[in-house]
Amino acid sequence: MIFGIHKTRTRIFWKILSLVLLSVIFCVFVTSGFMYFYMKPLVENSLLEKRREMAINLSEQEINDLEEIALYARNITFDDTVQNILKMEAAENSYLYFSRIQTMEKKLKEYRMLYGSLIQDIFVVDGRGKVLEMVNTYRELVEGKPYREFLENNKMAGFTSRFIFDYHGVTGEKNTIAYINEIFDKNGINVGLGKLVILLDTEKMDAALTADEELYLRLTTPEGVIVFDSLTGWEEKDTIYTDGIGANGWKIEYRIDNRAMETEIRRMNTMVALTIALILLVMLSLMLLMLMRIISPLDTLIRGMQRVAQGSRKEHIEIQTQDECGEAADVFNQMVESIELHTEQLIASEKKQYEAQMKMLSYQLNPHFIYNTLNAIICLARKHSYEDIISLTKAFIKLLQSLLRTDLQAMTTVEKEKGYIDNYLHVLQMCYRNVPDIIWQIQEGLEQREIPRLILYPLVENSVFHGIVPSDKACFLRIVIIEKEGWISVSVEDDGIGCNGEELKEIRDRLESERVENHIGLFNVNGRLRLIYNKCQPLEINSSEGGGTVIRFAFKDRKI
Repeated sequence: MIFGIHKTRTRIFWKILSLVLLSVIFCVFVTSGFMYFYMKPLVENSLLEKRREMAINLSEQEINDLEEIALYARNITFDDTVQNILKMEAAENSYLYFSRIQTMEKKLKEYRMLYGSLIQDIFVVDGRGKVLEMVNTYRELVEGKPYREFLENNKMAGFTSRFIFDYHGVTGEKNTIAYINEIFDKNGINVGLGKLVILLDTEKMDAALTADEELYLRLTTPEGVIVFDSLTGWEEKDTIYTDGIGANGWKIEYRIDNRAMETEIRRMNTMVALTIALILLVMLSLMLLMLMRIISPLDTLIRGMQRVAQGSRKEHIEIQTQDECGEAADVFNQMVESIELHTEQLIASEKKQYEAQMKMLSYQLNPHFIYNTLNAIICLARKHSYEDIISLTKAFIKLLQSLLRTDLQAMTTVEKEKGYIDNYLHVLQMCYRNVPDIIWQIQEGLEQREIPRLILYPLVENSVFHGIVPSDKACFLRIVIIEKEGWISVSVEDDGIGCNGEELKEIRDRLESERVENHIGLFNVNGRLRLIYNKCQPLEINSSEGGGTVIRFAFKDRKI
């Protein structure tokens, strides 16, 4: 058969391709890893700076509003209307007292309207801690925790922390910050008259800080009061950064969303991966073209070798590549011719060796059998049983006729093998009183099945002379031949004296190691089975002391 160059893929093709792919993939991972660890700090710093600028810019706007309100509050404290009402000596609950309070509330309302919508309301608390108002709106406020904390800190001015205040029918409950400023007598030195309180509308003030849903920050006054906080709850999830703002000591804390950072890094990795994938695709295309030119001749050579390995001896390969593959094809063709010649010589040699082994086994068997039979005749002669000697001699002659047919195959049918063994047992029964008849159990249809001639003789002999004769009781001898799943199974069983565990182990070891010694018959059975059959199960011996012995073997498909 002549092989041309074809495009069949061999395993070496896939190995080379896999190796190149693994190398490229390794390079991709190394490059990607390097770029990841190199670019990650840059991306993180970029995101951090971007978020920092945003947080500071928005916070500066709110701080400016708060500082402007603080300055506005200080200006209000010097208003004459506010100063006068705190200095008045009119009796409480008098007309003059309420008249001046009303005048002051009107003035404060004007200040609130002049500033804008950030101021929710303005009121004054006198030096005794009483709210100067016409309606009891803020009395509860000055009794609340934020106002009391401010007083405990002995501060002259500052913001309170956030709190919820109910403005009743005006606006209802609102989140509020209060700015409290000490009111000093502008004509005296450090003479305190009371306190000015400005309530701020935090919803309007924080509009810019809450517009970005991804912005989480905390704004703290120079006195350490938190005036805005959307950061609580994120401290353990992301990194928190801190910056100072302005010259007055304001502090801002903010977070960087790790998911946003990971998104940027994934986007960067995707771009890198797409670029590498494109380069990889081009490289693979070129690599496949080169591999095809290298692998196709080699594939042709491998296919030819596979056919030779399967038994073909007429292979011839033509590869016109003018390289090592072409030289390998020439060497292959010479090798096939040489293998064909050596195979023919080897077959002839094995045939001769097979014939010699068969003859050797036959020569080992026949003298052994003749020796045992002649012993039986001597026993009869000593008893002067002349008629029995004649009968035994006739049976022996029949056995010799079968033994003298030394054809190489040495096969017979199950039915004829049964006749040989019955004749042999007849010989033994003439000499030994307790040798029983054989119980034959042959599966229907197996009578004409081929079986090695006299393969049962050594096994029957073993049962008689090593199990039954030494026993002083009536024994049985059974031979079973059955077929199951294509296997012919043969067993020879007796209930003689058997053997102990140590003896059984010794016999098995000798059979396995093929040490003949005094077990010629059993060794011959194993040897003949292996020579004649492709598939066989050698002798399996099971025995127990006083419990008899069972010897089995099986075979399938005769050698050709």
